Amino acid sequence: MGWFGRKRRDDSAGYQDNAALSGFGGYEPSDAPKFPSAGYGKTDPAPEPSEPAPQPQPDPMRQTLTPAQLKQRSPGKRNLRLVKAVPIVILIGVFGYNVFSAKSHHSASTEETPRAPRTYQPEPRVVVPPVVAGWQSVAGKDGSYAYDVPPSWEPAPGTLHGWDPAAGSPGINLSTSAFLGKGSCKEDAVGQVGGAGFTTEKTSDAAEAARKAVTDLGVSAYTGEGAPAAKVTPGAPEKTEVKFEGQPREGMLVVAEVTPSGNAPCKPQSVLTGALALGTGEKSAVLVAYSEQGRPGSASRDDLVRILHSYRGVPAADRSTTTPPPTTR
Repeated sequence: MGWFGRKRRDDSAGYQDNAALSGFGGYEPSDAPKFPSAGYGKTDPAPEPSEPAPQPQPDPMRQTLTPAQLKQRSPGKRNLRLVKAVPIVILIGVFGYNVFSAKSHHSASTEETPRAPRTYQPEPRVVVPPVVAGWQSVAGKDGSYAYDVPPSWEPAPGTLHGWDPAAGSPGINLSTSAFLGKGSCKEDAVGQVGGAGFTTEKTSDAAEAARKAVTDLGVSAYTGEGAPAAKVTPGAPEKTEVKFEGQPREGMLVVAEVTPSGNAPCKPQSVLTGALALGTGEKSAVLVAYSEQGRPGSASRDDLVRILHSYRGVPAADRSTTTPPPTTR
């Protein structure tokens, strides 16, 4: 259920990894001038010492400089004046940025108006018929694969959910999701009694992939914060068949018992988690289903096994497209 304050993921619109904001930590104008280490601009080499040439005596009444005297003025002073002037321009630019930003922010906050409701049209989605009588199907995005869940479950094929890695916890992500008993514990409004979804494991050994999936979910979802890892006891792998394109393929099914750790208010006494894995080259595709035990509406072991056994490939002739009704938010 994720009731221990662990980092749980439930992305209804799809998973998105938020990158750090570039430039965070202060304003740095992109067009700020870059100064050479020896000063701004090109400096002339120092003249060689020479015999002083006789110079005409200036008219004491004349206060202007001759062209020759203008040439003899030190270029270093001219450059120094430029170096001092440029930072002033930058400071003015930064000050102006702060003033205008504050003014803009003030205007946005004072002139903010309530947002009018908007209507959203969900994208069309593929639906397939269930193979378990009275149940409902949960199909992948293109409808090429699916599984079924009981009527009490809520299909959410466009949702990715799972638990982030933490110290001693590997984490797990599940796509093409379905949920059971959302909000069943008042102390955890977004938790659920059970769920299901697909993941991949980096091994072609289907039995190993199924064991790893049930263990990763048990430890990641049911270890209390600051508590020892939840105890996961996988059962023996069982061979099973999954039909793809009309051909049976061998898979491995594993069911595990989980004993949660910690003392959170929503802590269940026990959990069942199962996985059916198919080796596909160097990886395995895995359907995972889990349910807390002893709560109203909990899924039994038989229900979890039937969910896993309903995993199948769907022929193109059995797929259809539907457009959900618009929603207003």
